[in-house]
Amino acid sequence: MEYTRKIDSDPIITCKGLAKTFITDKTRLEVFKDISIQIYKNEFVVFLGPGQCGKTTLVNMIAGLDQQTDGQILVSGKPVNGPDPGIGVVYQKTALFSWFTVMGNVEFGPRMKGIHKKERRKTAQYYIDLVGLTGFEDSYPIKLSGGMRQRVGIARAYCNNPSVMLMDEPFGHLDAQTRYLMQEEVERIWSKEKRTVLFVTNNIEEALYLADRIVVLTNCPTVIKEEFNIDLPRPRNNVSPEFLELRKKITKVIETTK
Repeated sequence: MEYTRKIDSDPIITCKGLAKTFITDKTRLEVFKDISIQIYKNEFVVFLGPGQCGKTTLVNMIAGLDQQTDGQILVSGKPVNGPDPGIGVVYQKTALFSWFTVMGNVEFGPRMKGIHKKERRKTAQYYIDLVGLTGFEDSYPIKLSGGMRQRVGIARAYCNNPSVMLMDEPFGHLDAQTRYLMQEEVERIWSKEKRTVLFVTNNIEEALYLADRIVVLTNCPTVIKEEFNIDLPRPRNNVSPEFLELRKKITKVIETTK
């Protein structure tokens, strides 16, 4: 399946002159410096950058959980002024409710919105099935593997029917085999349930496997170094000549990034 973004459509996420500085009594850390980008409907954009370059801070600002020092963030044309149920977030640590079952965790958002039990259970079951956890509805997080807990986190985020999904290195704590499997699962789910996705990682292969567009970030103070439009067909073959050639180009950019 091949996806081509429609650049004539209105952007879903817009960052204009985004800057973030953390100031304490003794230190001043400039995290971002003039980040400007537009992300379009159903586009899968990966922010690729080194550790501690502020990727999580960027996710938190778009999610309305942190405030920028300067610049503006718009989601669906409206300024971000706080958490928005239209924005789903999946973090590296899933932070599931340990006292809830898989079903209880996935249906939590609709439950808080007052949606009738029968309706929310039907929706939650759809996403539990979609992420491949059929039969684990009554299981508690402590009984699940790391990959399964991340599937619950993804299903929980989708169950709120967000227009935007923010995914902050969601597979960073998984072993290599599970990580590859989860990349395939996210690509499959995104292909079936289109959303605008902003995914952050420091893994080049992961970025190439998932992205419509890769945005390479520098170290702090972080700016956008370069962007790559990825036109490879889906699902992707990570040993194809085209994949390996793009990997080589992106690696070269990263190696020359300060």
